[in-house]
Amino acid sequence: MQTVIEEERQRFDRQRRHTYLIAGLLGSLMVAIDIVKLINDPVLPLAETIIYVTNDVLLIIISLSVCWMVITRQGSLAAIERFMFIVFAAEALLFNGIIPPLLGQTLPLLWEQTVNDDIWFLLMICTLGFHFFQHRTSVILVSSLYGLALAIVGGQILVAVLQGSDVTMGLHALQVYGMGGIFLCFIYIVSRYRSISQRLQIEYQLMQEWAFVDMLTGLFNRRHCEQLLQSNIEHSRRYHQPLTICLWDIDHFKQVNDTYGHGVGDQVLRQIACLAQSSIRSTDLVGRWGGEEFCLILPNTRLSEAEVLVDRLRHLIKTQVCIGEQPVTASFGLVEYDTTDNLTSLIRRADEALYAAKAAGRDRVVVMV
Repeated sequence: MQTVIEEERQRFDRQRRHTYLIAGLLGSLMVAIDIVKLINDPVLPLAETIIYVTNDVLLIIISLSVCWMVITRQGSLAAIERFMFIVFAAEALLFNGIIPPLLGQTLPLLWEQTVNDDIWFLLMICTLGFHFFQHRTSVILVSSLYGLALAIVGGQILVAVLQGSDVTMGLHALQVYGMGGIFLCFIYIVSRYRSISQRLQIEYQLMQEWAFVDMLTGLFNRRHCEQLLQSNIEHSRRYHQPLTICLWDIDHFKQVNDTYGHGVGDQVLRQIACLAQSSIRSTDLVGRWGGEEFCLILPNTRLSEAEVLVDRLRHLIKTQVCIGEQPVTASFGLVEYDTTDNLTSLIRRADEALYAAKAAGRDRVVVMV
């Protein structure tokens, strides 16, 4: 379960880092072009040029700093994202909203700057806000930010009306902000859909894991082992390939639980599961059959070859798993699939071989032909 969540988180983190890096570099390039335009604008007063160029330089420094933090992984992504949102929101409200009217921005100039830059920058910030913060917080922050920007534009138009000026261009700008608000509604729906889709995908993966994996050992559970065994039986029957299965369990495991407690018993189960996974071939399948009993499926393997592999596993358990100085042993029942077998009969024969191993003194492999 934790593995699925962690893999999904790391994948999304990589996507975010790549996106921020590309956006930061492109943004710095666009701002640099804006600096050149400001410096070469013969109409813009010197004071305004200094204010806007200083602001653009600060933006480039901040953008490149964010790129550096993303590349070098300095600080968490969440902290970087919140810093970006605060800086860019302040930028949108101050230098795209409050300061221009104070410097004498006309409604035609408002319209020009709205369609060229301001609305797109604001929409970008609001879109990021939907992704950076939790559902309710994001709605409050984005609505407040966009509402303030819209109020500033509306205030400029109202002042122009009171002064008897032509407000046609201001109304055009207001229409753009209105369409931007509608666009943000759809962005919000998409972001919520993506969030819910990701959650459902993770939940589905977890359901699969819970359905097919034994949570204590990480091995396949009995239900999935039976499904895999049935598939291998059908494959073996169709292509006339050998198939061997082994049922095995830990000797005197009840005494381990009674003497040392279930915590020690669980640890023994995990150790043996790990040992089995690391010692089998890539084509072999191992699962927990139930309690202290395990199942090993050996596709395309003859009985003689399987006996060597299983006996090696038996020896590994005996020499590498112990409680104190007492070695842990296991008994193994091994059978090869016959064309007259079905799932039930094959499991029954393997179970009989396992009981024969226990009856013969345990810590051994019994092959039943």
